[in-house]
Amino acid sequence: MQGFSFASLILSYFLVGGGMFTGTLAAVVLKTDSQAVAYLLLAAGGFLGGFVAARASRGSTILEAAIGAIAVVGTIVGLAATTPIGKLIWGAAQDQTVKFIAAVIGAGGGGALVGAFLSEKLFGESTTSSIPWVLYTGLSTFGACLLALLFGSVFFVTRDTGASSDKMGGMLLGGMAVGCLLAGLAVGASARTRPLLAAMIGGGAGVLGFFALMLRITGSGSSDKDQTAGMIVAAVGGCIITLIGTLIGWLAIGKRRAG
Repeated sequence: MQGFSFASLILSYFLVGGGMFTGTLAAVVLKTDSQAVAYLLLAAGGFLGGFVAARASRGSTILEAAIGAIAVVGTIVGLAATTPIGKLIWGAAQDQTVKFIAAVIGAGGGGALVGAFLSEKLFGESTTSSIPWVLYTGLSTFGACLLALLFGSVFFVTRDTGASSDKMGGMLLGGMAVGCLLAGLAVGASARTRPLLAAMIGGGAGVLGFFALMLRITGSGSSDKDQTAGMIVAAVGGCIITLIGTLIGWLAIGKRRAG
């Protein structure tokens, strides 16, 4: 049995984020007007992220997944509070905002903790097979791309109020590239066997999910050929960047702690 792993903590952060964003994508696709359904989907996404995070973590512990869940919720709330819109909402409706934050913490964070606990109790230590890392990498890449975009958005909005569509597109691609690299590093450092092929496939899938959510949110989810081609090109780029990050993480840390 292995102890606490910082690499697994970072991976859990991305995985829980990916799970919660998957629940958000499901709510957007379903176009639900019910807050209860939206929070239920968020909880289900958090459960998925926590469950997978516990499976991907080295050793037999839910500590990494638990900290990852708390960090994701803290990041979302903290970043929202630093934007002009977030400050305006906080000043105009503090009670409603507090209730919303509590609901997000309870649904997403609670779901992640329950998922991590059940995963460890049912399955124990992570597998040495590379096949599950397709799912682990896909979910972590999805989460890492969105979290990188959130950080970039706060920096960009507060420092450049004249955001053009080209700059926003560049920020989107930048978030994807940074997210893929960071997720790949965490995957390579955390895996117990060399996951290069699995990471490459999962990285492309995560990027597709990332752009699918962005297109849904912006209302651009059409079947335009240029848009589809752009997503394919982005997915291929995501495969390559994730593979590079995974290789670096594996050679630097994962290979020495394999098995």
